[in-house]
Amino acid sequence: MKMQGPRGLILGFFLTLPAVAGTSADYQLAPVSWDGGGLAAGSEDYQVNSTTASGQAGSSPDYRLRTGFSGQLLDAVELLLDDADSGIILHERAGRQLGASLRYDDGTSAPLAAEWLAWSVQSGPLAGISSGGLVTAGSVYQTSTAVVRAAYQALAGTLSIQVVNTGDDDFGIYAADGLADLWQVGHFGDANQNGGPASDADSDGLNNLQEYAFGLNPVQFSGGMLRWSGANLLERGVPLPFASGTGSSFSFRAVFARRKNHAAVGLTYTVEFSGDLSSWRASTSTPTVLADDGEIEAVSVPYPFFVNGRKARYFRVKVQSE
Repeated sequence: MKMQGPRGLILGFFLTLPAVAGTSADYQLAPVSWDGGGLAAGSEDYQVNSTTASGQAGSSPDYRLRTGFSGQLLDAVELLLDDADSGIILHERAGRQLGASLRYDDGTSAPLAAEWLAWSVQSGPLAGISSGGLVTAGSVYQTSTAVVRAAYQALAGTLSIQVVNTGDDDFGIYAADGLADLWQVGHFGDANQNGGPASDADSDGLNNLQEYAFGLNPVQFSGGMLRWSGANLLERGVPLPFASGTGSSFSFRAVFARRKNHAAVGLTYTVEFSGDLSSWRASTSTPTVLADDGEIEAVSVPYPFFVNGRKARYFRVKVQSE
């Protein structure tokens, strides 16, 4: 092209040179187009990363190149979820905000906005997790472990959450029915209509509340009697009359099984006596513990002499749940 200057005619030529490859006897490095962010260039034997950091080195087993370009970008190499190393503890039905950060190739890290991540429940009893990282625990019948996952671009990480059981009668369809959730799930699964307190799944005449109160198996016919030796309860069973003593000290007692933690789980046992199976009177005697197996104890109360003018011949045990 021609340009007219103050001192005459100046001819200017502008030539665009193509990028060329750097070579040696051992390798060839393809040209890199700089785009303001830097790109990685490589070959079969090595890779140069121009985005490590200011003054950092790119290297391979065969050579090392140190760059000095200021203001270079960093490469994100790992997604770190907060508390991922130790996990977190969350009470059932409670919520918690989760967070994360990126670790870069120079060892530094920076927090990420929670809404930038893709959150999901990988496993375990969680009610859900929002797009902004707010996780909510579900109801559990025993303390359980859950796992959440977060992803950011090509990076992902997981976090373990321990969901703590805080109530014994608050799980699913078994909630607030007077029976321990763990007992119901153990015998009926986690959602079975036959697990309710009034059901008699094994048709033995005892409903589930009575089976639970006496320490029996609700899906196995319960016809056996209590047996004990000394202070050891040998076999659980249904209530039975028990005679002891000799001569003038001979007496009858009503013996039945009772959960050792009955007060804590809200169970009450009332022993009633009758002389004619028509009129009944509740015993006012404090039960005597005879034996136990660690969970269930055999206890007894004495027969009264008379009930409404009739000799006491019969007894029954009423179980109620608060």
